[in-house]
Amino acid sequence: MSYGKMVIYTYLPKELLPESFEDLTFDEFFSLYGQADCARDMRIEDIEAGVAKGIADNFGDE
Repeated sequence: MSYGKMVIYTYLPKELLPESFEDLTFDEFFSLYGQADCARDMRIEDIEAGVAKGIADNFGDE
């Protein structure tokens, strides 16, 4: 559960965070975790796209 909370706190905006994790049902926690995991994947894809663009910009003409 602590890994899940860390992922949720890292990748979700404050407006989506619950006041207390103690009051969440498993389904609510799992839903928040899924949203955070999806946001994490999107950030990774954005970084990958930026790196690929940077490489193409620097080495695309060669």
